[in-house]
Amino acid sequence: MDPKIDVLFKKIFGENKELLISFLNSLLPLREEQEVVSIEYLSPEQVPDTMLGKNSVVDVKCTDNAGRAFIVEMQSEWSNVFRKRLLINGSKAVIRQLDKEKQADRAKMFQELNPVYVLAVVNGTFSKGREWYHHLRIMDAKNHDVVIDGLDYVLLELPNFTPDRWSDAHKKLAILWLRFLKEIDGYYDTLPEEFVSNELIHSAIKICEASGMSRKERDAYDSAEDYARWHNSIVGLEDEVVDIRKSLAKNKKTIEEKDKTIEEKDKTIEEKDKTIEEKDKTIEEKDKSLAEKDREIEALKRILGRS
Repeated sequence: MDPKIDVLFKKIFGENKELLISFLNSLLPLREEQEVVSIEYLSPEQVPDTMLGKNSVVDVKCTDNAGRAFIVEMQSEWSNVFRKRLLINGSKAVIRQLDKEKQADRAKMFQELNPVYVLAVVNGTFSKGREWYHHLRIMDAKNHDVVIDGLDYVLLELPNFTPDRWSDAHKKLAILWLRFLKEIDGYYDTLPEEFVSNELIHSAIKICEASGMSRKERDAYDSAEDYARWHNSIVGLEDEVVDIRKSLAKNKKTIEEKDKTIEEKDKTIEEKDKTIEEKDKTIEEKDKSLAEKDREIEALKRILGRS
């Protein structure tokens, strides 16, 4: 059965600490001395402390012996909604560490914040290049030495992964984990020797066998699989809606700017008409004045003619 279906993914990594520890150490950019030793599962539901916040559910969430928080997500396709959800879930995991009991000593409270890692495996592509492993941090766009530590995202484009494109030679187990996620639902009776010989991978494969699942679990898997197919058929629609809204907003702004331009032109024409009207009035007054002077001249001519 396909471990990329979220019900099975959660069963593998949300109920088996040894498998999750191996998965995290293999795929996260951790140095040997930083690797996870032990973990404690947390509720997948993250409830923010603000009354305006809404609950969000992650696939797997845990903390390790060093107090670091790890969020692991499996997504069938990339979308704008999922991108925003990653941002929200990572931020919530940081905020949840702000214990209200420590608020009296803010310096200590902020100093004791532990790192948060969000690992998302996406069974789809979202970048334009050939890179499939993306490590995102908060850093200066020009000077990468300037970093705000505490929140790291590792996003994997599973379709673009091939074993020959893994650069960290010392993390050979990562190749097996990614091959397991990408290939295992295509195997039946015969498994590659490298899968069978590795105890951790073989344990995960056993969980994927339909015979090892209860009827309730199988029904949940079938429902999740149907949902994944349905979701993939409409994926991107929310992005299209966003694009349409942006386009409408842009058109509205363009129309408003054109209306404003027309209004300004109308105002200019009105001012010019007013100026012309005032000039016509001035000319009319001058004509009257000239006519009056002409009459005076004619009167003087008559007087002079008689004399």
